[in-house]
Amino acid sequence: MNSCGIYLIFFLSVNLLIPLGHVAGSKVLQIRGIPIAKSSLYSSDRDFQCLDGSLLIPFSRVNDNYCDCADGSDEPGTSACTNGSFYCENSGHKPRYIPSTWVNDGVCDCCDASDEYNSGKECPNNCNELGKEARLEQQKAEELIREGNKIRMEMITKGKQLKTDYQAQLVKLRADYEEAERVKKEKELLKTQAEERESAALEKYKTIESEQPAQEEGEEEEELHESDAEDYFKLLDSDNSGTITVAELQTRVTFDKDRNGIVSEEEAMFFLNNQKEINLQEFMDTAWANIKPFLMLEQGMFKPAEQKEEEGEEEEEGGENIHEPIEDRSEQEKDENDGTEAEEITDEEQKKPEEPQVQYDEETQALIDEATVARENFQAAERSVNDLLLEIKKYEEKLNRDFGVEHEFAPLDGECFEFRNVEYIYTLCMFVKATQRSESGGNDVTLGHWNDWSGPEGQKYFKMKYDRGLSCWNGPARSTMVNLSCGKENKLVSVTEPSRCEYAMEFSTPAVCNLSLESANAHDEL
Repeated sequence: MNSCGIYLIFFLSVNLLIPLGHVAGSKVLQIRGIPIAKSSLYSSDRDFQCLDGSLLIPFSRVNDNYCDCADGSDEPGTSACTNGSFYCENSGHKPRYIPSTWVNDGVCDCCDASDEYNSGKECPNNCNELGKEARLEQQKAEELIREGNKIRMEMITKGKQLKTDYQAQLVKLRADYEEAERVKKEKELLKTQAEERESAALEKYKTIESEQPAQEEGEEEEELHESDAEDYFKLLDSDNSGTITVAELQTRVTFDKDRNGIVSEEEAMFFLNNQKEINLQEFMDTAWANIKPFLMLEQGMFKPAEQKEEEGEEEEEGGENIHEPIEDRSEQEKDENDGTEAEEITDEEQKKPEEPQVQYDEETQALIDEATVARENFQAAERSVNDLLLEIKKYEEKLNRDFGVEHEFAPLDGECFEFRNVEYIYTLCMFVKATQRSESGGNDVTLGHWNDWSGPEGQKYFKMKYDRGLSCWNGPARSTMVNLSCGKENKLVSVTEPSRCEYAMEFSTPAVCNLSLESANAHDEL
């Protein structure tokens, strides 16, 4: 036998087989680069079939440092195939696969040094030390899961109780709604009857009213300036969040375009320029133009001249008049000015001719008053119906929302958590929205509204998606992904912006400390 043949036999013996040990008194050989579980696929007494079934080759060509199989399965122990994988047994630690191109590349990748068997690189076998450290970390993680799971069980109990409470509350609200609808219809009938009597009584005054200058009607339509828009924004922003939402507009009968007694989401979004939430600047730029005509129409409804100021004050106290009349504001501003200016204004006013006013007889005035009260009573009944509809919708959404397999996330609904860095204050309100505010002040920037769970299969409840945030300048709408991890307390741990307008939040919570899930994962690893 020549020297080349001897070398080939030696090379194959090094690359192909590794002495494994003694089983039942006979020596067993293992193929380098594969786990024992796959040994049956590499039998030396027959030809080798590529694992993808594409080719049958002599077994002598396995681990011969030449890639025959398209899937790289014939070279598990060499670097010949760029798409192959090498198995590190790592006894004493966790086994792992590495790309076969890392074999004999002079870098120690396997803790048992098995990947550098022919490179001349001396790699230490430190699997026992690494395994010991890993087991200590695993013990800490398991202890955290056990402690967190106890709190999780409490959250499950509370979540199920909340569900029961929501169901009971919904039953009551629906009963209240039926009664409120009955009262509304009753008040509407009384209003209609009172307005018919009012109209009949006012018929004789139409000629007098038509003779008044058209300019008077124009003056009564109050011009709403920028400052009034800001004031109106503050009144609509009932939760002082710095933004106006669809839900806040749905409580105002002003925005009931079709006058059916309900402000629908479509109607509310019309006034918000087809957005679900806007800030003050957006309100001034777009929404105010939609809202202003309807507000002026509402304020232009008939009111007796002598009652106009008094009625405005009553409505403001009752929450109905949600915009302060311009004439009231002017009076306040005049009081704040010095006496000289007040006298000048008074002199100017005295020069103006007195506006003619229609004086009603006592019987007509009584009918007007009666109709006014009837309208107010109907509006109050209408508000009650709308408020109940909003409450019903809120509880229906809570009951339909996915709070986890065992309702473990329900106690977190609406709870808000903050994270601060040197520039911003981030707030995550669970199942509501995520926001950002500068440390130096200013309005909140919405980073996204709650959308849905978006974790991978088997881990659905480990990731939350918030989207439809405030649009970036010349960019997309902001969005946020929230990654959940096991922890003994509910805490917003960190916030980053991996790419423009896309945010990532890390949130720890006992709600994902699931012992049964952890046991399943451990079983899969084994």
